[in-house]
Amino acid sequence: MFNLLKMKTDHEECKRLRDVLEDVAAAPLSAAQREHLAACADCQEATDAISVSRSLLRELPSRAAEPGPWFAPRVMAAIAAREVELRQTLDAWAAVPRLAARLTWVSALALLLASTWLYQSPKHAQNSGNQNQGTVESLFDATQSPAPDDVLLPVENAQ
Repeated sequence: MFNLLKMKTDHEECKRLRDVLEDVAAAPLSAAQREHLAACADCQEATDAISVSRSLLRELPSRAAEPGPWFAPRVMAAIAAREVELRQTLDAWAAVPRLAARLTWVSALALLLASTWLYQSPKHAQNSGNQNQGTVESLFDATQSPAPDDVLLPVENAQ
């Protein structure tokens, strides 16, 4: 049957063994660790992979890891150039809210002046376009004459 407790303890042993194998300055393996390594196929594969990786890393030339004498100044210059570029774009966008606020005030003032001018413009300028159409009487400007019923009503009451 499947034993979860044994599997968990094996997993912990595998983890501890791999930690010891990956540590370069570690002491040699104990007898219990060597027994586990002989019995566990996963740990044997991990040991082989670690040993291959170490042999490949030893073959690399050691000079490849050393930066040139101008490496740090070039990197710092590139970082400074990037910061200046970002700061310039931020400065350009910082002017937009100020411009928008000014544009809002100028637009509001222009609308106020235009509406005031249209409200106070003389009426004859508005009616000058209607001269070609002839005289148009307004229903509201004409004085209303009394209706015939109003005149007859008092006559009827007199009788």
